[in-house]
Amino acid sequence: MINIKKNLIDKKITIPKSSQPLANYNPYTLSNNLVFVSGQIPIIKGEIIYKGKIGHEISIIDGIKASKICILNTFSVLSLALDGNLNQIKKCLKLTVFINSNDNFYDQPKIADGASDLLKTILYPYGEHSRSAVSTNSLPKNASVEIDSIFEINIE
Repeated sequence: MINIKKNLIDKKITIPKSSQPLANYNPYTLSNNLVFVSGQIPIIKGEIIYKGKIGHEISIIDGIKASKICILNTFSVLSLALDGNLNQIKKCLKLTVFINSNDNFYDQPKIADGASDLLKTILYPYGEHSRSAVSTNSLPKNASVEIDSIFEINIE
C-alpha cells in the first residue's frame, strides 16, 4: 500500500484545495474500484497559469511546470473523491496529457514527462502508469495543458 501522505510530507509537496469545475461536468466519477478524473488544467487559486501555446507563447520549461500543476490539481480532485484519504489510491492506470501547441511542435513527451515525474514521486514506489501525450490546437480557457486520468483504488 502506498503512503501518499508520507510521500507528500517527505517531498514537501502541497495539494491545493479543489476548485469548482469550469463547466457543467463532475470533477470525477467513481465506478467500483476506479476513479475517473476529469481534465485538469493549470489553475492556482482560481487563476489559470501558463495560458497559450507551448513552443510559442509558453516555453517548454513552463509547459512542464503547467503539467505538474495539473497533477497537483488531479490529486486535489482525488482527495475530494476519496473523502481526504489519498492512501486509498492503489495506482494510476492512465494519464492523457493534452498539449496546446502549433503544428510544428514535437516535444509533447517532454511536457508529459513533467506530469509523469511528479506522479511517480507522489505514488512512490507504485507510480508506473500508461500515458498518451496529445497535441491539440486549443484547450479550454486557452490553457497550455490539460490532463485527465484514471486511478485504481483500494475499496475499504
